Amino acid sequence: MPVFEPVSATDAVFASSYVLYSSCSYLNHTAKNILIGTAGAAGLFLASAATANADTAHKVAKNDTVWDLSQKYGVSVESIETLNKIDQNSHLIVTGQTLQIPAKNDARQQEVKTTEATHEVSVKDGDSLWSIAQAENTTVDKLRSLNGLAADENLIYPGQTLKVSGAAQAAAQTQTTSADTQQASAQTQQSAQQTASADQTQQAAATNTQTQQEASTAVNSEASQQQHVQVVVSANHTTHTVVSGESLWSIAQAYGVTVDSLRQSNNLGATLVAGTTLTINDPAKTPAQQQTQAAQQQTQATQAEASAQTQQATQSSNNAQQQQTQQQTQQQAQPSSSSSQQQSAPAQQQAQTTQAPVASSSISGSAVAAYAQQFIGVPYVSGGKTPSGFDCSGFTHYVYAHFGKEIGGWTVPQESAGTQISVSQAQVGDLLFWGARGNTYHVAIYLGGGQYIAAPEPGQSVKIGNISYFQPSFAVHVN
Repeated sequence: MPVFEPVSATDAVFASSYVLYSSCSYLNHTAKNILIGTAGAAGLFLASAATANADTAHKVAKNDTVWDLSQKYGVSVESIETLNKIDQNSHLIVTGQTLQIPAKNDARQQEVKTTEATHEVSVKDGDSLWSIAQAENTTVDKLRSLNGLAADENLIYPGQTLKVSGAAQAAAQTQTTSADTQQASAQTQQSAQQTASADQTQQAAATNTQTQQEASTAVNSEASQQQHVQVVVSANHTTHTVVSGESLWSIAQAYGVTVDSLRQSNNLGATLVAGTTLTINDPAKTPAQQQTQAAQQQTQATQAEASAQTQQATQSSNNAQQQQTQQQTQQQAQPSSSSSQQQSAPAQQQAQTTQAPVASSSISGSAVAAYAQQFIGVPYVSGGKTPSGFDCSGFTHYVYAHFGKEIGGWTVPQESAGTQISVSQAQVGDLLFWGARGNTYHVAIYLGGGQYIAAPEPGQSVKIGNISYFQPSFAVHVN
């Protein structure tokens, strides 16, 4: 058998030409046609062999998508988009655009199949799912999927940690020198930029709209508040500068007005600041008058206490004289026992003289009221029972203990310190209670004239109040 050595495609062409030209002359026309067809086939064979590993150019037709092209040419969507610099979020291609289709065995196919890394970002103030998606080159839907968020959920908060999918870096993409590819890439980038710009414009418009609505709401709210709170100043008014430790309640008590009237005559915030000048409309009294009344009450109480002590001393003296007279009579009747009686008489007299100066049954209400007012200004301390700090029941307990009367250490035991009466029957020195019997929560000492003294609440100090503004539930006359 003849041996056929392998020849190149070019040799095959020349061999074909030689055979054809050696044929008969009447076949010249036919031979020329066959030669041209054979040369064309050989040319295609050579071109195919030379470009087996080169990219394939594809002109985008109407309704073409990147996915369709990937299926047609048997390559991945990512490799087409990477080679042609197509936005991997929008996948946008344009009719008439020329795309380079990578070969199936191209190393770039392996690059785009690399598993995407997943990392985390911490949400900062002002961030949104859209802004994070743009910054991390991903999509909002992908962020929702990675973090288990609902399809319509947009709420994130500062400090929250979100999982974010990575994306191929532009530096890793293979560049092409084809003029058609550069033009298509420019068109794609321009389309992507226009799309992103439109998205940003829509979001900015939505943000501006929301900001305007919030600002409008705030302005309307402020205007509504200003219309609702109108400062009223009467012809008869005075001013007061707030000092540390004062409250609206204490200032209202000092001037004989209500807290509501203070708010109506002053544009006040949530906190009363020391140094603020307040307008007091139609004050019923002044702090100076109140201090004068307190001093007068204290003087009267002191005088009453001195009078009681004088009466007690006189009574003690009379008792001593009577005892001495009895001793003398006994000495005359029984001379033998005079020595023992003389020794026991001074002891008896001393025992009578050293009795408690004030018995619980003879406590003066005025004295109690006057003594209590000595502690005006002592700060409120929860559980306090000394002049370094009082709570309401600790204050009343300390005052009555001074007169030798034990009334109990807190409000409920103090309810049983005497006879329960109505508030209208209360006398100076009686205890006033707030709350149901057995469950009272506040106690004070009645001063008369609708006033009382108490350690009111944390942040305040012992002060005088008025039952017109803080009505007690019942009173107890201490026995």
